Amino acid sequence: MSISRAGLLRGALASTALLPAAGLAATTREAAAFRPDMASGDIHPWTAVPRLGGGPLRFAVIGDHTGVGRPGVFDQAMVQLSWLQPDFVLSVGDLIEGYTEDRAEIARQWTAVERSVAKLNCPFVYTLGNHDVDNAETLDAWRERRGAAYYSFTYKGALFVVLNTEDPPTPMTPKVAAQFYSLVDLMRSDPDKAEKTVDEHIAANAGGRNGEYSSLEVVRFSDRQLGWVRDTLARHPTPQWTFVILHKPAWKMQSPDFAKVQAMLAGRPHTVFAGHTHYFTHEVFDGHDYINMGVTGGIRQRNGPGTMDHAMVVTLTQNGPLYANARFNGLMDVAGETGQVRAY
Repeated sequence: MSISRAGLLRGALASTALLPAAGLAATTREAAAFRPDMASGDIHPWTAVPRLGGGPLRFAVIGDHTGVGRPGVFDQAMVQLSWLQPDFVLSVGDLIEGYTEDRAEIARQWTAVERSVAKLNCPFVYTLGNHDVDNAETLDAWRERRGAAYYSFTYKGALFVVLNTEDPPTPMTPKVAAQFYSLVDLMRSDPDKAEKTVDEHIAANAGGRNGEYSSLEVVRFSDRQLGWVRDTLARHPTPQWTFVILHKPAWKMQSPDFAKVQAMLAGRPHTVFAGHTHYFTHEVFDGHDYINMGVTGGIRQRNGPGTMDHAMVVTLTQNGPLYANARFNGLMDVAGETGQVRAY
């Protein structure tokens, strides 16, 4: 078969035209891949690296599991979220009860969490909460199992900045810890009685925390962490969106250090997620969404519409995030069952 000079020239031009397009596709795909700010190694605060499939970024955020966790809610929530198959599930912290120096008990609590998380069939991303780390023993356990206490990663055009509000940790007094664990033990043995006890406490205290617990309502960021935030944002000046995740809603707690973080975020599109209060709220500051998650098993701390077990499913579009708030007592399988017994 003979090929004319014109045909040969057209073929050559077509093949060279394909090279930049292929290279661009590979470069775009590489830029969208999961990239942490640290060497992954064997210990890291996520269970697996999110796969780079087609479609936009879509992840789910869940609230506190503990602070007196109701049996079964978190475990079934992991099953329910597996039906949605997000890119990953992101926790705002408080996955174990903590506030103990018993290393065997700390290990038992983390093993139970990990057993439930394994039912997700997608990556799970950890944030450190005050129940997860409150003393030297729980901090050692976090480092051994999770590694970094604060970190960042990019994925599908977004920057995720995961902060540590317990830097350094705030311990619970032995007296308060004993009171706390008496309710934890009651929840395990008699959930109905424990719920009634909590309702009586809410009624007596108008939903607020008493003086002994109020000492724990403090946000702590080390100077080193604040410097790391500044450097991280400088390294990623123009992501499509920045998601900031922290356990305690520092914007509600008069934190001068978080005010510094907010100043660093100025000028970039971003969303902030937190937990801790066990009560869902959504606020907008200067056009930015600040979302305080409810719970994924944690006990109620006040009555009202924000007391719920739920996940926030976030899809990042070209016009910014879309949010879908899914309650676990309404998220059903094909048979119309949630599998939840004690969810709010």
